[in-house]
This record gives sequence, structure tokens and C-alpha cells, in this order.
Amino acid sequence: MSKRTKSILLSLLCFFVLVIGGKFYMDRMKVDNLYRHGFQLYEEQIATYLKEHYSGISKIEFSPIFITGGKGESFVNARIVPVVYDSYGNKVYLRNDGVLDMAVPDYGTLAGLDLSFNVNDGSEIIYLRNNERESVSSEVYQHLPEQLKLQKEKFTDEVMTAFSREGHLKGVEKNSQGSPKAEIIYNLEIRRIDERELDKWK
Repeated sequence: MSKRTKSILLSLLCFFVLVIGGKFYMDRMKVDNLYRHGFQLYEEQIATYLKEHYSGISKIEFSPIFITGGKGESFVNARIVPVVYDSYGNKVYLRNDGVLDMAVPDYGTLAGLDLSFNVNDGSEIIYLRNNERESVSSEVYQHLPEQLKLQKEKFTDEVMTAFSREGHLKGVEKNSQGSPKAEIIYNLEIRRIDERELDKWK
């Protein structure tokens, strides 16, 4: 095989590698942008509920978006961990890590958020739950609309009550006063992890 032929074959190989790598990168970016858009709305929904319905909260922050299963491209296992601080320096993680003697609901695509792409045109599909636990199409919104602000959230209420009752949170209680001065720190970083790593995040 001549040097010229080898050079042409090597150039073609490099071209195909770049094309395939570029497509993978673009597909990954499209998926990541959907995660970020959906979880931005979902984090706003969670934070707004806590801030407007619980007094004594000084700060609410969120973990990165943890993606597990499906080699990171599945919409089945993506979740976040809300963290709530009281005014005394205590904080709790809203997740199953053995602190409470009860099940803590996951916050993610198996709970209040559904994500997908339209099979016809590839556009985003985002569904959030409303007060009636109905799935509402939300992809047109950049921020949480008024109609998706929750007035009741049974599972969150049970967990927050348990954290306060067992002394993990001090001075935090559900009422109409809320915590209007609470700081909110959103987090749209994406981390693809093994399922076992989820409870190690601090």
C-alpha cells in the first residue's frame, strides 16, 4: 500500500471519528439541555412550596442532577436532593439515608417530573404535576408558572414534619407565614453516577 493511499485512509478514518464524536456530543448536549430545563422548573416548584408554606427556613439548596441507569441517556433515573436549613444552623437532606425511620420520596423523574422528546420533531416534552397530581405540559415555560405552584404536597409535608418532630430541624413548621427571606440556591449541574454514590453526596 502506497504512502498516498495510507494517508487517504487515515484522513477518512479521522473524518469518520470526528463525525461520530460530533454527533455523540450534540446528542448528549440535547439530552442535557432537556434535563436542565425540566429540573429548573421542578426545583423552582419544590423551593417555592417550601418557602411559601414553612416558616423557620433560612436556606433551600439543591444537589446536582444525578443521572443513573441507561448509560446516562435514560430518562428513567434522574433525581435531585433538596436540602433545607433552619435558622439555627441545622440542615436536612430530603432523601433516604437512614436519618428518618420512614421512607423519603425521591425527587425526580419517577416522582413529579416527566421528560422526553417528541418523536415527530425532536422537540422537548416536559410534564410537571399540579395540585391534583395531574401531569401538565410545561416545556413552553422558562420559569415556574403560577398554575404549577403547589398548595399541598403530602409526601414533603410528612417528611418535613418528621424532621421537625425528631429534632433535626428546629423552629420549622408549616403555616401560611412561610419563609419569605429564605435563600434559594438552584443547581443545574449534571452528574452521571452509579446508584450507590447517590447517598454519599453532601
